[in-house]
Amino acid sequence: MNGFFLIDKKEGWTSRDVVTKISHIFHERKVGHSGTLDPFATGLLVVSIGRATKANICLDGLDKEYIATLKLGGRTISGDKTNEILETKEVKPFSKEDIERVFKSLVGPQKQVPPMISSVRYKGQKLYHLALQGIEVDRPARDINIYELELLDFSEDTITFRVSVSKGTYIRVLGETIAEKLGNIGYLTTLRRTKVGPFKIEDAIDALEVSENNILDNYEVLSKVMPVVILNDKWAIHASHGVNLKENIYPNHGTILVADKNHMIIAIYKYEDGKYICQRGINDYGNNSI
Repeated sequence: MNGFFLIDKKEGWTSRDVVTKISHIFHERKVGHSGTLDPFATGLLVVSIGRATKANICLDGLDKEYIATLKLGGRTISGDKTNEILETKEVKPFSKEDIERVFKSLVGPQKQVPPMISSVRYKGQKLYHLALQGIEVDRPARDINIYELELLDFSEDTITFRVSVSKGTYIRVLGETIAEKLGNIGYLTTLRRTKVGPFKIEDAIDALEVSENNILDNYEVLSKVMPVVILNDKWAIHASHGVNLKENIYPNHGTILVADKNHMIIAIYKYEDGKYICQRGINDYGNNSI
């Protein structure tokens, strides 16, 4: 097995649960994923298997889209429904125009501080381990970008929205920010990831129903997220050994994938100092191990 699955993660499952399930189904130890989803969240998880796990780095920076429901009038330590409510507050009335004004103010590049309930590391420890001990530490803000923020529905104490964001954006934190800008406190009750880069939830399947028929090959997935350069036999062999490639192999300069004439992805290359340098091997080419 060597390729990718688009999985619709269930609520209550961790991303690791999905990886473990697929590993057991196919009796394959090498299984990974790109873009962790919180246990309470559902939706699209891109899972790799076999040598395709080496290519997860190609997917890590993809933009993502979510649909979320924000409940106003309460606050939890995690910013979602999975923890007890620490504080309640009467909901301050708001209008559709108020929501749209807030949404407009939040679109664009900005800084966001990761929540304490997260897998971000602080001095070697994951933040959520510290949070569960009642310890809070200063976290550096990260650069994020909110591309779109659309109101889908609302009531006197809930707001449902669709949002398109860059890598590393916490929708739980965004929900708390929306509530704060409306003069309220709030937490997410639902979160569903609907897109990862060019991949859509409509094409995903339940992890319990996955089969060999659902696997997407490396080229089918990776060619949608990075430029691919097809090499002749001679240079395909060179690339399998990590040999530097000439500048004119791809004129735009940057990070590329190289493949053989049969569309087998061989390696990731990055342009540096007038040449392309091998960053990571993806597949063996013939008898040449990368």
